[in-house]
Amino acid sequence: MRVLYFSLCCLLYSVSVTASVDLEKTMKNMAFQYKQAYDAQSADQMLPLLDELIILTQQSAGADFAADKAEQFKHGLQQVLAELQLARQAATQEDVAQAKVHLQNVDALRKEYHQQRKVSIWRLLFG
Repeated sequence: MRVLYFSLCCLLYSVSVTASVDLEKTMKNMAFQYKQAYDAQSADQMLPLLDELIILTQQSAGADFAADKAEQFKHGLQQVLAELQLARQAATQEDVAQAKVHLQNVDALRKEYHQQRKVSIWRLLFG
């Protein structure tokens, strides 16, 4: 019985450790998928890339963020997810130009939230 309990505990621990999100790696993958989707010439090329972006965005929302910024960043990821879903809807309707407009909105959100993430040197020095 102890062996079974120990095995179960080890299994649950390993699942919880592997379930955490490597946000940096995920964001790099998102950047790559974004570029591929934006460069796509047809809806058929774009749709699988948008699907992957949606999955990666949902995974990113599960990451551990600093407590003071968690709500803000999760809100930003929800905005990105909404734009990606609109881009996917446009691509489904063969409107690649409109899908790219939504992708440009995603890029604007990325720039906005990455700017908020940066900490100024003055804040580091003086708190």
